[in-house]
Amino acid sequence: MRSFWLGLLGVGLSQVEVGTLVPSTLQVKDEKGQIISWEKLRGSWVVLFFYPHDDTPGCTRQAKEFSRLLPEFEKQGARVYGVSTQSAESHRAFQKKHGLTVSLLVDQDGKLSDFFGVKRFMGMCSRDIVVINPEGKVALVRTGVSPENSPKEILAWLQSQTSGK
Repeated sequence: MRSFWLGLLGVGLSQVEVGTLVPSTLQVKDEKGQIISWEKLRGSWVVLFFYPHDDTPGCTRQAKEFSRLLPEFEKQGARVYGVSTQSAESHRAFQKKHGLTVSLLVDQDGKLSDFFGVKRFMGMCSRDIVVINPEGKVALVRTGVSPENSPKEILAWLQSQTSGK
């Protein structure tokens, strides 16, 4: 209950630290209602881009750019997920309207944003990015990122981590 009120008020929980192991038991549903489990994601890089709200200008630009770059992320062995507090139905409408190819995770209960220390204000996530390495550990945390530039910046960082491997 504490995290609910803190999140509602926009009070940040502790930001997750680089090196933190993501519990394999952590699960969330995507826009199709399928369960995404960190146990099944081990072995892949995972990019989580938290965004405030479906179908708003900045969030749309960011999600479209991640979708456009998705094949490049996949070449690096990465899975990309958008995360916000809207429902699966809202996520599906957002995807359809804008032709998005990235999966969108439903965080209505704030479980993911709380774990990763992503601030919420009035039910909306801040615009943050968390990258998890194939071993299941947090490898990068960026807060308050630009909707326009963050997809390219994260891709460049990921390429620097995976080049020559």
